[in-house]
Amino acid sequence: MHGTLRTMGKIVGAPKGHDRYRDPVTHQITPALYRVRQPFFWRNTIGLFAVGAIPLAVYLYTFQKMTEDDFGDIPIPPISDEELKKLQSEYEGKT
Repeated sequence: MHGTLRTMGKIVGAPKGHDRYRDPVTHQITPALYRVRQPFFWRNTIGLFAVGAIPLAVYLYTFQKMTEDDFGDIPIPPISDEELKKLQSEYEGKT
């Protein structure tokens, strides 16, 4: 089978020039893959925090602006007593 031999779903041999970074049976990471990823760990972690900080900052800014908004300057239109009773009875009928 051109470089690999499969027996019951397990890889028996790796292709020529191919370094195996995962165990063929358990698919767990081998120590070789840990060594390959090690130089990039801190750069990727810093990048994760930098990219994650942007939506977090937008969310916090929006939340802060929305909570300080005061609707006291918006006039509430007056409502008559009979219209209020009608609306209350409609509300009670739905619940």
